[in-house]
Amino acid sequence: MPSNTKITKNFTTNEMKCPCCDECEMDEQFMANLQRIREQCGFGFKINSAYRCAEYNAKVSSNTKGQHATGQAVDVSMKDRYKRYELLMKAIFSEYFKDIAISKTFIHLGRGNVKNGVGVY
Repeated sequence: MPSNTKITKNFTTNEMKCPCCDECEMDEQFMANLQRIREQCGFGFKINSAYRCAEYNAKVSSNTKGQHATGQAVDVSMKDRYKRYELLMKAIFSEYFKDIAISKTFIHLGRGNVKNGVGVY
């Protein structure tokens, strides 16, 4: 995929690609749902981490089967508590994102599996 190609209306390959190899293999359905959340929120947000190749994922995560490696997770930079609330509510009520985790500086949104879960970093 050429550099900085639009994946959706608001997200490009540059922000979703693996930082070590520039590969960008984001899941199409995941991206459609992330775009829907972005539009529902009505504000933009920066992606800290998205797709990770297996090699890079092994360096930064102990979860070798993590959803970043399948293009089904992102970490959204989010420090504003009011925007954080808005993003969380939209993600939870979308019923698509089943793996959500919150830190002081970002929110992890993952496709998850059958069970819903909200964690804290």
